[in-house]
Amino acid sequence: MSLLRSLTRIPSVKFDQELATGDTIIDDYLKALDAELVGAKTVRNVTLAEARDHLLEHKAVLLNDGIDDTTASTKAVASFGSAAEHGGDQRQQRRKLYFKMMVSMGLPFASLMTIFAVLAPTSRELPWLMHAVMFLFQFVFFGGLMSAWFTLGFAQARPTQSIDTIAEGETLEVYSPRVSKVAALFLSFFMGCIGVSALLGAFGLSFMAYNHMAVNIFLAYLAFSMVAGAPLAFSKLFVQGDTLTLKTPFSQRDIPLQQLVAIAPVPAWQRWFRIALGQIYVLRLRNEQGVESKTTLVLNGEMHNSDQLLALLNSKAAAQHG
Repeated sequence: MSLLRSLTRIPSVKFDQELATGDTIIDDYLKALDAELVGAKTVRNVTLAEARDHLLEHKAVLLNDGIDDTTASTKAVASFGSAAEHGGDQRQQRRKLYFKMMVSMGLPFASLMTIFAVLAPTSRELPWLMHAVMFLFQFVFFGGLMSAWFTLGFAQARPTQSIDTIAEGETLEVYSPRVSKVAALFLSFFMGCIGVSALLGAFGLSFMAYNHMAVNIFLAYLAFSMVAGAPLAFSKLFVQGDTLTLKTPFSQRDIPLQQLVAIAPVPAWQRWFRIALGQIYVLRLRNEQGVESKTTLVLNGEMHNSDQLLALLNSKAAAQHG
């Protein structure tokens, strides 16, 4: 395993034993495949889980044909293809996604920062080459950082429960994996440093003092908004019966689902004023007296069972109109 590939796997470098099947032949293949993959555990596990499911299904077919266990495992692995080949496909897909995200996130940010810088009164003293260098730095730094996170650290969480099979009295749980909590702590520290530097720069007290005040205010707003959204990784949501419970590190509240009449994502333009590390949904409630109220809910794809919760809320809202 190359050093660069190993660095992309931090903080969970080793094979996730929860994916082990108990079949030595299949597990050895999965470990070899894992060694070829890039990204955090959640990213790698998407490929590994698909491979495991395919191998087990193929093995089950072979066993039904009367083939013995060892031979069935060996043939299933052989027909699936080499670990190096599948690992190469995953790395190529991640590479394409990285550069796509870098352009889509880095270019608008660098362009906005450059416009602010050109409008600054002190910009007359700076050569255009300096603006070009700063544009390139902001594009590579911000775009590279954010695309690295979405490419190597972010993956759609696999559901651990299904609303179609959940038993009466069972609790549906929505939560973030451990790697998301680690990333949230890193993001809070990193963006907090940027926010403080930008805020001090607005008063001419840090290395960002050369920026236009509007740039520093915008950066501070963006940074502190992301810091404020980071605790989402430590929040949990529970649905038991007709009650949705939102438990954050700072509070807990209950929402009676029998009062839910509508759920919808906030408009895209409002996201600039309500920055959160996920999609913001507005829940419209109506109590027994007919009084309506609204509350917000933030979900993202890293949270296990967030898609199941969203489907449940939509069905509850649809039932009220039915």
